[in-house]
Amino acid sequence: METKFAKFLRKITEYLVYLFIFILPWQVKLIIRPGETNYSEISLYLSHALLLLILFLFLYLRLKHKDSDDDSQTIVYSLAALEVFVFISIFFAPDKFLAFYRYFIFLNGLSLFFIVRSGTTPRSYQDYFINKVTLIYSLLASIFFQALLGIYQFLTQNSFAFKYLGLAEHNPATLGTAVIETASGRWLRAYGGLDHPNILGGVLAISLIFAAYLLAKKKMLTTRRQVWSSVFLFVFYFVSLYALFFTFSRSAWLALIVGFFALLIVLIIKKDKWILSRFIALVFFSAVLVGVAAAPFQELLMVRLEAQTRLEQKSITERQTYLSQARSLLQKNFLSGVGIGNYSVVVGQADNNKKPAWDYQPVHNTFLLLWVEGGIFSFLAFLVFIFFLAKNGRREIFAWAILMPLLVLMLIDHWLISLPFGVIFFFLLLGLI
Repeated sequence: METKFAKFLRKITEYLVYLFIFILPWQVKLIIRPGETNYSEISLYLSHALLLLILFLFLYLRLKHKDSDDDSQTIVYSLAALEVFVFISIFFAPDKFLAFYRYFIFLNGLSLFFIVRSGTTPRSYQDYFINKVTLIYSLLASIFFQALLGIYQFLTQNSFAFKYLGLAEHNPATLGTAVIETASGRWLRAYGGLDHPNILGGVLAISLIFAAYLLAKKKMLTTRRQVWSSVFLFVFYFVSLYALFFTFSRSAWLALIVGFFALLIVLIIKKDKWILSRFIALVFFSAVLVGVAAAPFQELLMVRLEAQTRLEQKSITERQTYLSQARSLLQKNFLSGVGIGNYSVVVGQADNNKKPAWDYQPVHNTFLLLWVEGGIFSFLAFLVFIFFLAKNGRREIFAWAILMPLLVLMLIDHWLISLPFGVIFFFLLLGLI
């Protein structure tokens, strides 16, 4: 029988989880060791400190209520193997302090996966510990402000700095800033409060899939709370859709399309005509609104789609260079890897012709980056983990609609494991499916 204190502690922990999810996108941090780029910086994040507190409370509650999880042993063992091999890679890193820090971030991600996956299991503590829908709403509420900020940044072509919210200034005239270059000048893409427009775009794409599913499944609105939640979802959806467009992130656009297609297939298989019809209507109106948003910015849109201008060709060339660098590193470090978080460090050390710091970026492929940094065994353990997670998932309706766009982002970008926010966000999504 659960005591009053245990119930109180459980409720406090639950609300702390929602708070953590809400502040996660806001990069409030204390810089311990500055770096030339975000890949070499070592910082303590406010959200990570809160996560450690949540983990402590969660483990205490689990010791009081020893419930078995529903995860298959293959998921647990593959994740444990991944953790071990990532840890071993630290000893092969030239910058071991950075590697240990990135291993700490990785452990935070695993902790969140454990908390969300176990906490949303109804069998834990005789009931679910974390309400999955409330958790998703917490995420959407936070991303809503990111979307508004992104729209402001693009429409005003101004990005102000505010250290207390972790906001950095982005000047379109400064080299290294993500812009679209046209005959009319350099156009700042929407960053929000994140490190790159591609990151904001990826987060918005995933969030829009969640919002679309929640909107489509709503049927009768019988309470005031349901009415207000529907209003919030509609406002969030269309604001975030515009913000996603203003990121001009091709990878995020593709991820959203793939996610919507996956959700459509799942809804057709489920044969719920009510949800399916609402989802199709939502997608139709979304296309119309995107067309309206794109009309005044056709020149920018065509530059991104045709990819023929100087900056677009430079971006393609750089991606090819990163792939070549990754292949070269794999030839020398096939088994051990170069150490977690040390990709850019090793590339910079090997380059005799010193370039600006932003030129030393990780290869734009999450799987390849994990292989180069963690070695072949980390890579294989990760593949096994993802395979069995997909195979033995909770069978959530939105599971494949989240996994497929994640796969797209992982194949053509790196931020899901190269940056602290990406690692935490990635494991949060895996815990939800």
